[in-house]
Amino acid sequence: MRCVGPTLSEKELQKFQDQYSFHPDMEEQAEFYNLISNPIRLKIINILREKEAVCVCDLKDIFGVTAAAISQHLAKLKAHRIAKSVKQGQTVFYSLTDHPFLSLIPEKGTLKN
Repeated sequence: MRCVGPTLSEKELQKFQDQYSFHPDMEEQAEFYNLISNPIRLKIINILREKEAVCVCDLKDIFGVTAAAISQHLAKLKAHRIAKSVKQGQTVFYSLTDHPFLSLIPEKGTLKN
């Protein structure tokens, strides 16, 4: 297939170039979607919605993966300010923040099978 364009006028092209050349909100939203595109991270978010605070040991047992793998997923969620942690003794508990993008994720019960 060969492009026969541009089909937009010069004015329309310039408008879109100006509008989308620097758009930090869209960049942040794309990063968020990339973050939750991993099934384990999405499941962790849903577990934290249901349980409010969970430790790495419980999550590794739920998913049958290593503590290191869970820690990497949680580190990514923390880096994007989706999750936070609190240390109680030697145990670190993770919970969700009130990040506005979390409202974009459907509740577990509303997902189609």
